[in-house]
Amino acid sequence: MIREEATGKVGIRREDPAYRSGWEDGRFGKTQTFALNNSLAAWTEYPDRLSYYRGHRDGRRIREMLRSDDRAV
Repeated sequence: MIREEATGKVGIRREDPAYRSGWEDGRFGKTQTFALNNSLAAWTEYPDRLSYYRGHRDGRRIREMLRSDDRAV
């Protein structure tokens, strides 16, 4: 509940291009630190960077869930 309220105030939405870019990088991209992430450098505004981070986190979570499901089978 609190997370959704905080997200709404900043304007992070799953339809945002920055969020989608982060999600795709987290889900399908190479695993690397953000210091080496060229995609993050494209987003210069604070809300866009925050949206990218959150999308990346969500995409990475999906990647890890699917990887753990493959091992359980």
